[in-house]
Amino acid sequence: MNKKIILFIFVGIFTICNLSYAQSFGIGIILGSPTGFTTKFIMTQRSAIAANIGWSLGDNPRLHFTCDYQFLFPTVLRWTDDMSGEQKEIKNLIPYIGIGGRFKFKENEPANEAELNIGLRLGGGAEYKISKFGIFLEIYPVVNILPSTDYDIEGGLGTRIYF
Repeated sequence: MNKKIILFIFVGIFTICNLSYAQSFGIGIILGSPTGFTTKFIMTQRSAIAANIGWSLGDNPRLHFTCDYQFLFPTVLRWTDDMSGEQKEIKNLIPYIGIGGRFKFKENEPANEAELNIGLRLGGGAEYKISKFGIFLEIYPVVNILPSTDYDIEGGLGTRIYF
C-alpha cells in the first residue's frame, strides 16, 4: 500500500479519536515548514494537541506530518501597572510550548520508493484568538532520529477557525 495513503488514514483516525475528547477544535492553514493544513484540539485550558500535514517547499519537496502535545499558558502575560496599581493582561494571546514528532516522506525518483524520516520536535509559539479565529506563529527545532541523526528547524505562520 502506498505510504501516503497510510499517512492520510492515520491522520483521519487521529482526528476522529481526538474530536471526542476535545473541548474545542480548530482547523486551518499553515505557511512555512510544512505548508499545508493544521488542526488543534484544545483538551483543557492548559493543554492541547496540534497536528499539521503538508509539504516542504524547498528544493526537494517532502510530505510532512507533525503532531505535538502543547502546554498552554493563557494567563502568563499579566502584570501590575506601577502608576495605577491595576492588574493588566494581554487577553486572547496564548503562548505555548510543545513536544512532539515529525514524519517526513521523500520520494526517490529512480526507484519510485518513499524514504521515511522521523524526528523529535521541541519548541513553541503563540496564538492570538479573535472570536472563533486564531492566528499563530510557531518555531520548532527538530532532532532527526531516522534514517540519520541531524537537526532541522520548522515553523510557520497560520490561522485556524474554532468550532
